[in-house]
Amino acid sequence: MAIQPPRLDDRAFDDLRAELIRRIPTHAPEWTDHNASDPGIALVELFAALGDNVLYRLNRVPEVARLEFLRLLAIPPRPARAAQAMVRLEARRGIAPVPVDFAVGSPTLEFTAGDVHYQTLDEITVLPLELSAWVKQPYSGPLLAGGIENVSTLLVDHMGSAPALAQYRPVPLEAPKGGRLPAPISTGASLDGRIWLCLAAPETAMADALKANGNDAAAARKALRAQLGGQVLNLGVRSDDALCGSTDHHRCPDAGTDPERWPLRWEISTGSFTGSTQHVDRVRYQRLAVIADSTDSLGRRGTLRLRLPDATGSAEPFGDWTAASFTPPDPDLLGIGELPPRIDNAKLAERVLGWIRVSRADPSHPPVRLRWIDANVVRVEQAITGAAELLGYGDGRTGQRHTLSRTPVIPGSPQVQVFGPLGWENWQVVEDLALAGPDDPFYTLDPADGSVTFGDGIHGRIPLPGEAIRCLTYKYGGGVRGNVGAERINRVFRAAPAAALALKAANPLPAEFGADAETLPQASARIPEVLRHNDRAVASDDFTNLALETPGVQVGRAHVLPRHKPHERVDGVPGVVTLIVLPAYDPLQPDQPTPDKEMLRRVCAWMEPRRLVTTELYITPPQYVRLSCSVAVEPNPGAGEETLRRHIELALRQHLAPLPPYGPDGQGWPFGRDVRDRDIEAATLRVQGVRLVNEVRVVGEEISRTGVRSPVEESVTLLPWQLPVLLEVKVSIGADATAEELPPLDEEAEAPPLAGMPVPVGKEAC
Repeated sequence: MAIQPPRLDDRAFDDLRAELIRRIPTHAPEWTDHNASDPGIALVELFAALGDNVLYRLNRVPEVARLEFLRLLAIPPRPARAAQAMVRLEARRGIAPVPVDFAVGSPTLEFTAGDVHYQTLDEITVLPLELSAWVKQPYSGPLLAGGIENVSTLLVDHMGSAPALAQYRPVPLEAPKGGRLPAPISTGASLDGRIWLCLAAPETAMADALKANGNDAAAARKALRAQLGGQVLNLGVRSDDALCGSTDHHRCPDAGTDPERWPLRWEISTGSFTGSTQHVDRVRYQRLAVIADSTDSLGRRGTLRLRLPDATGSAEPFGDWTAASFTPPDPDLLGIGELPPRIDNAKLAERVLGWIRVSRADPSHPPVRLRWIDANVVRVEQAITGAAELLGYGDGRTGQRHTLSRTPVIPGSPQVQVFGPLGWENWQVVEDLALAGPDDPFYTLDPADGSVTFGDGIHGRIPLPGEAIRCLTYKYGGGVRGNVGAERINRVFRAAPAAALALKAANPLPAEFGADAETLPQASARIPEVLRHNDRAVASDDFTNLALETPGVQVGRAHVLPRHKPHERVDGVPGVVTLIVLPAYDPLQPDQPTPDKEMLRRVCAWMEPRRLVTTELYITPPQYVRLSCSVAVEPNPGAGEETLRRHIELALRQHLAPLPPYGPDGQGWPFGRDVRDRDIEAATLRVQGVRLVNEVRVVGEEISRTGVRSPVEESVTLLPWQLPVLLEVKVSIGADATAEELPPLDEEAEAPPLAGMPVPVGKEAC
């Protein structure tokens, strides 16, 4: 049974007043007027009110004890977390932009979404550029007029022979709409294994350049390239975090954080051999230097900084960036071979300044998959940098406490200094002073109220009398209010350079990861779990409980497979633990919630310091096994057939659902439990209005340890890391109804890439 501690005294004001009046005849029989107008009754009510206040404080003793346990066990409420987003900057219409630099860490650039403030996490150089991404997607459809046949003839004319040709269609990466990411593009699905980034001048900048150069488009583009020479290009990236399959996993510590694990080649076009009859398919490219990369070689969301070539670069061996040209001897040769993709939009083609192509240095490495990329993008967080504050002076007493003026404080951001005999000295923040020595310059921070607490001379040094204490810098902010939607961060609030007044901002994607601080009741509810696992993952329940507490993500379910290696599907390996996690909600696949790579990384980072050194930990998604079913039922008299169909389908989907509060026992369908036709029958009979189940038919697949799929009926066998996903439910009504045959479960096959010189398909004529 649940433990419900009783109130120490449950008497209220009315109970105390009535009890005192009942005692009057015993102690003062001559007092017979017990009405509220009697002065004595007024005194009785006064004492009853005082007693009620005393009992209220007495009944709070358990709450005080519980909070004291929190303090004694060093279980502080979790602090608020700041939301993060990516903001794109561009020049306002009608203003000719120039490159503008903003340094990181200084309050020179801030943004707002209403009254919510954001500040930059990276440096950014705002360039007069527009960027779009393209891939050469293999094309095997019917030939169009002026396509591959004309190209073959022209190659014979200019080169003497024509190599094998492969058609492609230039496909752009769509822009996000309403904060929703478009379908990804991938180097693995392209003909040449590359993603092409088109650098184009804004319309206003191109118009001004044309006017200044006598409407000479080539001279205007050259002048704009010269303006960009040697500048730093900021790219914002959202990689495709969707998993390729259930064998994707993360070993803790995450080996994917090594930026040199899968290196990239960034190359920019610096000119073609225009007019040559020997190399009409060649373009010169120059390697670009990567100044900063928070994406781990396009493996995760973040920003990159690339140094563009100098405007005064020599013509050899790479060519001149300012004179980059893509004009072959014949227009029909545009986009062939090493040339960038052909752009059929004449207005955009006129504004193209150059092309950057990106590919894996080793083609055997996993492909690059992008869902969004843009220029002039910077990462921001919902925080404000506070000014330096003088917190006070030391007084020589133990447990000195000083408070910052702005809250909630972002953990890890304050820089506290104490002026000692050698000048200002940096002190270090720790979670607990219990392990600190008497001379350690340590302090603790409460992010909620901004209090800074020093030691007692035994555990942590004491600031001496007269020593000044200051906080040189800190950040404050955070909370769910920072998780604003797309296009909400649209105001440049503060910017030091005058040119920043000509900028406008927007976040193409919603802000994420903001969370409010944990309340005291929520922190108190964690005491039993903390006492069980002590913030260490040892037993199976420790892994699941700690995974569900991962900050920044909503883990809906966690399951442990001891001594199991997920990428080899081998059991019985000592010291290996596989932790399967599911998100609390998946808007793309509600019936089969699958964590993305970002969730795996965050769970991995959370579990890494809590696992044993001897534990080899893997974080992985579940493997879903598809099945469909049909049932034939007889309804009770008066039951609506269409309503009954809907209720049966809902009941079956909830019965096989992977997340709580659904499933046979309210915890989601158990991992590795077989799905039988009897399970479907039992769930159907529990629906109100069903009198009899005539027939049940289950059609599904089984996936072996090696990944081999085979069709099955009546019963679907699941392995310990597998869960069912119900694709289709058919319900037939009638006493003699027969369950219908279901269509076979088809597998999507990816077409192999074509080989040969890339050639764009011919243009369609309207």
